Amino acid sequence: MSTSTAQSKVNQTQRDIQGLNRKLSDVARDEASKTGKIASISKSITRSTSASQLQSKARETQRLQDDIAKLQTKRAQLSRDLGRATEKLHAAQQELFREQEKEQKRRLDQIASQSHQSETLLLAKLHNSVAPPPKNSSTESPVKFDAFISHATEDKEHLVRPLADALIGAGCRIWYDEFQLKVGDSLRRSIDRGLVASRFGIVILSPSFFAKQWPQYELDGLVSKELEGGKIILPIWHKVSKAEVMGYSPSLADKMALNTVTSTVAELAEALADVLKDT
Repeated sequence: MSTSTAQSKVNQTQRDIQGLNRKLSDVARDEASKTGKIASISKSITRSTSASQLQSKARETQRLQDDIAKLQTKRAQLSRDLGRATEKLHAAQQELFREQEKEQKRRLDQIASQSHQSETLLLAKLHNSVAPPPKNSSTESPVKFDAFISHATEDKEHLVRPLADALIGAGCRIWYDEFQLKVGDSLRRSIDRGLVASRFGIVILSPSFFAKQWPQYELDGLVSKELEGGKIILPIWHKVSKAEVMGYSPSLADKMALNTVTSTVAELAEALADVLKDT
């Protein structure tokens, strides 16, 4: 049974119940009217009422009592019909609820399927848009890390740190300042070494990123490295719109990016790990 069929059944049963209630009201009104007439006849009998009048009033009273008895029988039948209709309505409502649950599950399954297809397509596009930098056959490669995470400090706690942990847990070698910097290290030199020693740059584009100097320094280094050959920047949009990214860097806005609005940290890490391990 479809949801629309179940809803139609509920609506029809509700109309039936309304009709039965109207009939019960009509019967009750008629019964009250006839009972009132009997009372009026009884009050009209006095000592001066003649025998013929008494007989006439008695016949009228009997007729009204017979009508009342029929109305009471009809009311009892209508009450039984109303009880059955109420049970039928409850059953129809339960059936409608089950059909609505099935319909909702079908829609959720469809949404999940579409979401999975979209994520698969996004991952495929991300794979296709990323190529490793060319290897220098004459010298030993300085690459020690799979990716460098460029970010603003404000994004560490809720995004960058758990993302770095998830990527390392997936077997990726990640340059992340909290893991690599030690007391007394030069921040600029350490960042330069991290940029040189990383195959890719994961860039967390956020309002805080746009406002900071060091993230811009890191991004400039990644862009320079990318210009030497190969697409190495892997952008993640975090609480920013396309217009905001476009205003900051049109070239970054044109890149295929992951987004924290549509993906959890675990899903971001899984997508990035697939790229890092596949290239």
